[in-house]
Amino acid sequence: MKINRREMLKTSAGAIGGIVLGGNSVRAFGNTPPSPDSSDPSQRNSFYDALPIFPLGETLDPEEIRITFFGTSCIPRLSQECTSVFIEVGSGDQFVFDCGSGVVSKYNAMGILMSKMDKIFFTHLHCDHTSDLTHIYCFGASQDRKSPLFIWGPSDSNFTWYDPDGYPRGPFLDGVTTFCQHFREMNRWHTESFSFQPTAWSNNKLPTQAQWGLKKPLQKVGDDPDTDGYAIYPIEMDWQAYGQVPGDNIAYQNPDTGVTIRHFPAIHCREGSVSFRLEWKDFSIVFSGDTKPNTHMLHHASGADVVIHEMVMPAQTWAEKNSGLKPGDPGYQQSYNLALEVQNSSHTPQNAFGFIMSQLSPPPRLMVATHFQAQDDTIQSALRSVRNHSPVGELTFAADLMVINVSKTKIIQRRAIVSDYAFLPFLPQPLPPAGDPIYWKWGDDAHTYKVPDATAQLDMSSDIPPIDPVTGKMNYNPDGF
Repeated sequence: MKINRREMLKTSAGAIGGIVLGGNSVRAFGNTPPSPDSSDPSQRNSFYDALPIFPLGETLDPEEIRITFFGTSCIPRLSQECTSVFIEVGSGDQFVFDCGSGVVSKYNAMGILMSKMDKIFFTHLHCDHTSDLTHIYCFGASQDRKSPLFIWGPSDSNFTWYDPDGYPRGPFLDGVTTFCQHFREMNRWHTESFSFQPTAWSNNKLPTQAQWGLKKPLQKVGDDPDTDGYAIYPIEMDWQAYGQVPGDNIAYQNPDTGVTIRHFPAIHCREGSVSFRLEWKDFSIVFSGDTKPNTHMLHHASGADVVIHEMVMPAQTWAEKNSGLKPGDPGYQQSYNLALEVQNSSHTPQNAFGFIMSQLSPPPRLMVATHFQAQDDTIQSALRSVRNHSPVGELTFAADLMVINVSKTKIIQRRAIVSDYAFLPFLPQPLPPAGDPIYWKWGDDAHTYKVPDATAQLDMSSDIPPIDPVTGKMNYNPDGF
């Protein structure tokens, strides 16, 4: 049964119909996924398909906030990549919250320049929230982000576990600073190879501690020039802070753009996860990241305009979808037990999402469920569970390329239609003047000016050049035509 947007938002779940699970079957080499079928509720998202179209390139109103979802799942799916939320405010500031695997292609298709992705806020350091940082970092400096990358994330967990015999594991240096140190060195081959071209604008300036309301002065990792595109500045947040001391949980506060971003503890898998609250003018947007239900969320999300909160399907459904097994099948119980264990340590199940929604006072103008594999059958089940606890209130289910505009008078949900064949976003012209590359040679052999040297790190003795130096004949056209 096709589900339109009005039915999804306004109708009781009982009127929509029961769950129809996809027909997964176990094969010798694993699960064979169901074939696409427009009549199969596990293979469509009628709610998302019914949203009006967002016009690409639309200018953001100076009095609005725009939220774009580029990743809304923890399982990489062609329809939903791993978590990433992009928030823009009308005063010209913008932020990336998490950047899981597969999302950069969607940022590209939406025309988001790398220069707009220089402030990244991590809720925690699971790879489904951090994986595409590699692409953002490595290719930003070869595009228009020829300025440093700033990465906010939790501080060290400071957790030590003792086994029954008293042997310790930990504490580890597992905060965002250590993450960035190793991340920078992990990408050394890439960054050196691209440094035959300029990797910094010549007029770059670092923001000051006061300009961004930081707890400490900026301190980079690695050996890159301070304002280079390959410089990384980690900004650690005390994941235990929640505002018990005024200002102790402010991650970012920019008087020029009017944005304040606060953090507060989440409960997810192990110590050291956070949620965020963005405040601008009289607006507030809350993003939970991954978390179990907790009282910090009730305090910080009450009265927000939009609350983006994770939600997972029931352990039974999770086990069936991921394994292709049904109750009673050999191996099903093991799959179910694992799903339940993960849920109980890390996530918010459907009915708990409804409970959180019912406890927020004042209620948000819009509650958004994310980190959830959204399709007709799972949405039917989730809507039923949520409405059992919270029968009223505006609710939506995030999907990749969903765009939400928030103004004083209304909240608009739309969907973007992008090209599967999009190239990089067009760069604004004219570009700022660029500095000297790391690898260069003197132009005209006269020591008069520096020019990029793409071959500076190569042994070219076995190269076949376009023009044969002996005969003067063309071996091939260097333009490739």
